[in-house]
Amino acid sequence: MGRAGRMLELGCGRGELLEGAKRAGWAVRGVEMTEAYAAVATAKGLDVEVACTEACRSLEERWDSVVLVAFLEHVYEPRLCLERVFDALVPGGVAFVDVPNECSLWSRVGNAYMRARGKSWAVNLSPTFPPYHVVGFCPRSLRFLAKAIGFEVVDFQTHRWRNELPPRRSLVGRIESLGADMVLSLGNWIGSGAGITAWLRRPGSG
Repeated sequence: MGRAGRMLELGCGRGELLEGAKRAGWAVRGVEMTEAYAAVATAKGLDVEVACTEACRSLEERWDSVVLVAFLEHVYEPRLCLERVFDALVPGGVAFVDVPNECSLWSRVGNAYMRARGKSWAVNLSPTFPPYHVVGFCPRSLRFLAKAIGFEVVDFQTHRWRNELPPRRSLVGRIESLGADMVLSLGNWIGSGAGITAWLRRPGSG
C-alpha cells in the first residue's frame, strides 16, 4: 500500500485486515453491517462503523486507501458504491477491489457440471448458499465500470482461488476435488482465474 496513511475497509468482518494495517502504521476504520462481526472487531480496539454502504458516514470523510475485499458482489448498487469510494479518496488515493470472476473457467465448467448432474445449484452468482451474491463482474465489466467513474486502473488481474470443497472420502468426492483443483489451476494459467483483483487510483497528486 505504500506509505502509511488513512485506510477504510468496507465489509471489514472481524477486523483481521484492519489489525494488520494498524500494526503497519495505518490509521484505520472499518464499516460492517453485521453487528456480531462488528462487535468482534470493536473488542479488538478497532474503530468500526455499523452501517450499510448507502448510509455509512465514513465515506463522507477522506481516505488514502479504501479496501473492498469480497464485498462489491454483495451490494445492490455497485456503481453508487464505487462512486462514493471515488469521492472519498484523496487525489492519488487508491482502492483495492477483489470480486469473483463470473466469466472464469471455474464458473463455466462448474455450472456445466451441475447441470449435467441435474442440479439447480450455481457455483458463482449465488442465491444458492449464503452469504448471497447479488451482482457479478467479469474482467471487462469491472474495468469498464471503474473507468466510467473516473478511476485509473493501476493493476488488474485474475487469480486462482483455493479449492474449498469440503473433503469427502467417497470416490466421487475425491474425483470432484481433483477436478476442481485442475480447473482452478488451468483457469489461472490461461488468464481465466476464479477471482479478480484490481488496484484503482483516483487521478491527481496526493
